Amino acid sequence: MMSFRAISKLHFIPLKQTVNTAYYIDEILAKSCLNTLRRIKNNGSVLEMKMVLNMSKVVFMQDGAPAHTSKMTQGWCKENLPNYLKKSQWLGNSSDLNPIENLWGYLQEELNKREPAKTISVLKMQLESAWEALQSSFFQALVDGMPERVKTCIELDGKYISK
Repeated sequence: MMSFRAISKLHFIPLKQTVNTAYYIDEILAKSCLNTLRRIKNNGSVLEMKMVLNMSKVVFMQDGAPAHTSKMTQGWCKENLPNYLKKSQWLGNSSDLNPIENLWGYLQEELNKREPAKTISVLKMQLESAWEALQSSFFQALVDGMPERVKTCIELDGKYISK
């Protein structure tokens, strides 16, 4: 999945909520991801527009979280998402090869520039502010940079790409 920002508003998981298979499918995949992939508007805010022009070029990718690897999630994704990579096809455990990991790093850097949050509600506000400030060009750069990241990862025999 490109980045979740390109998919929808930042999704906050309630404090006492466990992200199990049911929650992941119902609240994240079905409500956020699938609805976004079905958008048809060609203009407006990033949160309203069609995410990509050609869905045949989209590859949906997850990490190894239990909710992502369950048989139920794998089946749901196969039925509902174009170009879904099943678990056996996933790339190695390299954060360098997952664009969303770079997004999380960028958001952390943005939070580090701010006054430390003293409450969860302030932290949530800071995250939403940093999230909403991201431009579509940021996400495009993450995607455009993947061929070079793959090349570098191969050159380093799969070792971590440092900054």
